[in-house]
Amino acid sequence: MEGEYSLRIDKVILHILDNNVHIPVISSKEIEQEEDIFHFVGSHIAKVIDSGKVKNGIFQHEDNEIYNLCRKVAADTEEFINISGELANNLFSIMTKHVDIPPGDVVFCIFEIDYIKYMAIMKFNYKSSYIHYVVNTDEGNVNKLIKQTTTLPSHAQNLDECIIINLSNYEIQLLEKEYEINGNKDFYLSKLFLKCSFDLSNDDKFKKLNKVAQKLNKKYFDEDFSKTAKLQNVLAESIEESNEIKIDNIAKEVFEDIEEIKNEYIEEMKKEGLNEDTINIQPSKAVERKLRSHKFKTDSGIEIKLPAEYYDNKDVVEFINNPDGTISILLKNITKISNK
Repeated sequence: MEGEYSLRIDKVILHILDNNVHIPVISSKEIEQEEDIFHFVGSHIAKVIDSGKVKNGIFQHEDNEIYNLCRKVAADTEEFINISGELANNLFSIMTKHVDIPPGDVVFCIFEIDYIKYMAIMKFNYKSSYIHYVVNTDEGNVNKLIKQTTTLPSHAQNLDECIIINLSNYEIQLLEKEYEINGNKDFYLSKLFLKCSFDLSNDDKFKKLNKVAQKLNKKYFDEDFSKTAKLQNVLAESIEESNEIKIDNIAKEVFEDIEEIKNEYIEEMKKEGLNEDTINIQPSKAVERKLRSHKFKTDSGIEIKLPAEYYDNKDVVEFINNPDGTISILLKNITKISNK
């Protein structure tokens, strides 16, 4: 669903799940189709779809209560109000048992992309903000500030928690956070509500790829900058060509013919949960920006940001290993330096 798409919202309903008051406020009517409200909901859905933090999964058991409710709403969207209420009550019962889970308004939405129907469950966790309040007194107006504790995230802010379910094949996209569950930090949406297992998010996959390479770079090459830069270039090229990362190719390109390190890299990736030989990955815009440039900092505090295509171009920059063990960086063919 990433990239260019046309999103059309069909139905929206809001339920209030404030576990501080011990009872959910379940709406009996959908939100009327108002352009600004539907735009607000649609913009948050689009942000989630395009987020690199989203995890992908699918229901594994047909006796799953949430799966069966999704099938019911897929078969008859006129049941949307009742089913959203059931889902909200299910979620609220989990929230009341685990007080670290924040209260919020939950927006349920049926929307379409390319004629495929989806259901979104968006949890708008409350945020604190301040508004002005005018008090009329005998001496005149007194303007005060009042703290609002149930403000929803704005257009510009990102949701922390959201579930998007494809109502054709029941694939799930999930954005979630860890909260304290039975004394430990854990994901309640996937483990207690949906009761499903999920793949790592695109951003997490990238972080693990990078983490393992950096670990071995430090262990065997004393944090050689050229190894780090080469890794970024190989990742960028692989993603640009096919949105796939072949682990053995990465190991071969970065660590060349050193079999011991290549094999250790592959084993370390498996320990991080990346067991497949080929990893499908669609990085977020933030990750793509990172891949397009190399940023490094010297021990003297100097920071340099280098476009990825220049790191091994000796007509532009050269890293010189000096006899005393220090490194010199030579920038070449500069015609102008700006003060940005």
